[in-house]
Amino acid sequence: MSNAITAAVLVAALAMGLWLVGVEANPRFDDMGILAGIIVLTSGALSAIRPRAALIIGALVGLPIPIVEAIRFENYAALAALGFALAGAFAGAYVGIVVRRSIQVDERIARGPGG
Repeated sequence: MSNAITAAVLVAALAMGLWLVGVEANPRFDDMGILAGIIVLTSGALSAIRPRAALIIGALVGLPIPIVEAIRFENYAALAALGFALAGAFAGAYVGIVVRRSIQVDERIARGPGG
């Protein structure tokens, strides 16, 4: 069961990363702040589900955009954005882990001793 959940989360992360490539490629889309926020939130939510895969989740959500941009425009300066994409994705991933752990601690406190 655990491997199936991990696989589903990784597939969702890759699907979201590829969907974001399509959104960013739209000529009418010009708000990179929203895109960065979606990357952070998606990485956080998926990492809250499967914390052990946080690094992979961050990479699958954050890497596709700069890689596709570098290939599409043959401008490898887009790879400079790779560091920022990974930093945002990893930050979101680890915030998701912290939120999950804080919820687990709250549940233990609510049950009380011996319960």
